[in-house]
Amino acid sequence: MGYESQPTRGLPVVSPANMLPVQVIHREVVAPDVVSVFIVLPGTRQAPAPYLPGQFVTLALPTPRDTLYRSYSLCGDGDMARPWELTIKRMEMGAVSTYFYDSVQRGTLLYASLPRGTFTLPTRLGPSTPLAMVALGSGITPIMGMLRAINKMPEDEQPLVHLHYGSRSSDDEIFGAELGEMDREQRWLRQWIYYSAEGDRIAPEVVLTRSAAIAKRAHWYMCGPESIKQELQSRLHRMGVTRGQIHSEVFATKSGPAYVVDSDSGASVGGNITIAETGAALDAQPGETLLTALERHGYRPEYSCRVGSCGSCKLRVLAGQVNPVGEALSDADRADGYVLSCIAHPIGEVTLQSGGAAPGNVGAGGAQAGARALVRLGAFVGVSALLLASWNLTDRRPPSWSQPSINAATNGVAASPTVPVTAPTPSAQPSHAQPTATTAPSSAGLPTTSPKAAPTATPKPAPVATATPSPAH
Repeated sequence: MGYESQPTRGLPVVSPANMLPVQVIHREVVAPDVVSVFIVLPGTRQAPAPYLPGQFVTLALPTPRDTLYRSYSLCGDGDMARPWELTIKRMEMGAVSTYFYDSVQRGTLLYASLPRGTFTLPTRLGPSTPLAMVALGSGITPIMGMLRAINKMPEDEQPLVHLHYGSRSSDDEIFGAELGEMDREQRWLRQWIYYSAEGDRIAPEVVLTRSAAIAKRAHWYMCGPESIKQELQSRLHRMGVTRGQIHSEVFATKSGPAYVVDSDSGASVGGNITIAETGAALDAQPGETLLTALERHGYRPEYSCRVGSCGSCKLRVLAGQVNPVGEALSDADRADGYVLSCIAHPIGEVTLQSGGAAPGNVGAGGAQAGARALVRLGAFVGVSALLLASWNLTDRRPPSWSQPSINAATNGVAASPTVPVTAPTPSAQPSHAQPTATTAPSSAGLPTTSPKAAPTATPKPAPVATATPSPAH
């Protein structure tokens, strides 16, 4: 069996950085080559973490050769009591999408990031805020979560929504049956469905004509091919629609390892990377991105999707050139010199403001940290010497050394000092996200320090912490 048809052979014990373990609780085929998987926190039936409709998560599938990362939109309405729902279309030669379609079953363990992304509904949502949504193919997945959330709102609070959805045919339409049943009275939802196999394709001019009544005041949501989004955005800008009204989801799909990026403009050049923060000089091999070059040298920059979708890996370039910069960046980020390190290839000499967490506190930052450590050590030694001198002068002993404590005499508990042991609550933060239930150790093994014999305490069982992830924002 080939590598592409069997990409995973069991997950490692330690989760990848910024990931938490999740489990598939259910799966169903919803259209040709399209499967929906429902994911929970292992051992529960609830979502692994809170999310907003339209956000996405990044999944990691460690393999014998590489770790594959892909980002998929959450299709749910934001209800934490229900599993995450991810709907994935099998792509031609796509290692991860093929694995999900063919191999992922109930009980499969995976790794996922916390939900992220700004492709979400407006904060103030109501009848005075119309929405225009444009989706092609699997681009309907984040928009479906928004529609489901709006469908649950009270009637007098629902905004007017125009949905333009294109697919190859009615058989290929994702969520077609559910959309057909949603708001049959058309109180808040107007739908236009386009089938390319019948010669009916989404065109910006058609979309703007059909949604002319709300075009200038609506919030626009687009998820699909870049060409359609760019043309529609240009037309909206010329109509006077502000940038704050336009929301576009980056539609990144690649086959093979996510960090292998093919490019004809500098990807094979390589170069040298200077980190201004530490003064370190690093080499970048031909074909390496900034992210992989930094990781090879021991740096730990932030990242999530590794395909240029989320923007969490952005780094600031102070000098030099990289290619590409990345579509997920805002205009302000681009103007400030930020690039997406997971896809950006250095071309010759490049200077970065920072490379993330440096290995072993190298450079000036490490020297400052060492100096601070020495100061703290000196202060500790000085305070310790002062306390010892004071003790010798007073020559006093605590009363508990010569007589049993009241609690000990009353309850039969040893008079030796005890240190309370608290079971830590696991966290689902992105940097070390792996929720595990931790049991506090018993106090029976703690040594006693009293020089006189005392009754032995009967330890009470320590409480068991419940694995509950912290809310994501």
